[in-house]
Parts: sequence; C-alpha cells; structure tokens
Amino acid sequence: SGTPVLHLYANMVFELSTSPSSVATGNLSSFAAVRNKGIALDEFLTLLPDTIRKTRDGKTSMDVSEIGHRVDPIANLFQRLALRKDEWERYACFDSSKHYTRNLVSTDNENFTLLILCWNPGRASPIHDHPCDGCWMRVCEGSVREERYVNDTESDSLRRFSDRIFTEGELAYITDSMGYHKVGNPSRSIPSVTMHLYSPPFQSCKIWLDPNRASCPSQSCVCYHSKYGQRI
Repeated sequence: SGTPVLHLYANMVFELSTSPSSVATGNLSSFAAVRNKGIALDEFLTLLPDTIRKTRDGKTSMDVSEIGHRVDPIANLFQRLALRKDEWERYACFDSSKHYTRNLVSTDNENFTLLILCWNPGRASPIHDHPCDGCWMRVCEGSVREERYVNDTESDSLRRFSDRIFTEGELAYITDSMGYHKVGNPSRSIPSVTMHLYSPPFQSCKIWLDPNRASCPSQSCVCYHSKYGQRI
C-alpha cells in the first residue's frame, strides 16, 4: 500500500489553475484550464524531488483552513507545470503498431518517474495497479478515458465503478487504495498525449486481461519505447 498521507486525496480530481493556491481555495472540479502559463519543465523537475520528500516525510501540511478542501503538494506542483508543447513533444514518440507507447522523460530512480504516454486513436491500456504511492496524470493533448475498477471478491471479478473523460490540462490521481484503472483514447481519429508521474519508481505492476478473473492477474515489467527523447 502507498504512503497513508497521500490517500487523503482518493476522490479528488485536479485541473490546471492560475495559481498554486487555487487548489486550496477553489472548487477542485471546476477550475478553468489556463494554457501557456506556469513553470517550465526544467523548473518542475528541479522542485519535484524535494516536494515529494517533504510530503512523504510529513513536513508539508496536507490540510488548509477552508472546510472541505485539502491540498496535495505534489498535485499542486504538477498543475503549475505549463505543459508547453515545445517542451514535451520531443518525448512524444508514437508507434502505429502499438496501442500506446511509454516514453521516459525523467527519473531520479528514488523519488519519481515522469513519462509521456502516446495513445493511438481508439486504443487503451489493460486494467492495472500502481505499486507505489500513486499516479498523477495530466492530459497534454487530446483526451483520455479513465475507467476505474474495484475488486469484488465474492464474484472474483473487477467491477467498474467510474468512467470519466479527461481533456487537455486536466489532472487526476489514483492509488491502489482507490482501486485499479485502465486508460485509453476515446477518439477514433485523433491521437492523444498524457504525462504520468509515479512516486516512487517501480519495476513491475499487475495487469488484468480478463476482469472476470480478478484473482489471476499477470505481471507486467516496466518497459519504455524511448528514453529522454531517444528511441530505444
């Protein structure tokens, strides 16, 4: 299981906002997406390890005075990232023969892994878990569909309980305490691109090819289509 303090945000969805404080003061599901503002990718990667360490060590407060609102410092930082196409597109390596590609942007091999995922039209991942403190996902271009599942032990099946479309600029968070998910491109003609942040890094995860056999997952090793903008 992940770090308990991060589980406070199990049901929250974050969107790009105009300032780092707006997560604490606004409606988390109704921020206006603001493009071409915020911090650059290099600055984000510089600030990220210390933000993760402070959050994990409990040195950063996760609560605010406004009743009903909480702050996730990692999501807060991630939503400040400007997501300028001229910064992320060199990592966006598509392959028409695959459902999607996983492209390594950066990792410190201790606190985080940052990826760009490129989704071909109409394609999706299998249902999978996250053996870490969680996954933060932002949409760089296009849209993605996220379906969430819970393990129904009585029927030995994964039951879908959430189905949502995320569009450009939106940010979502999931960890295993919330269930499992699959992500895909709902468009039949337009590719999509997402940025995924995992903390800490992991080398394998469980996948389910048959949701009616929840007790029989497969093990999938982490692999990349490209690293640091270079095809492998």
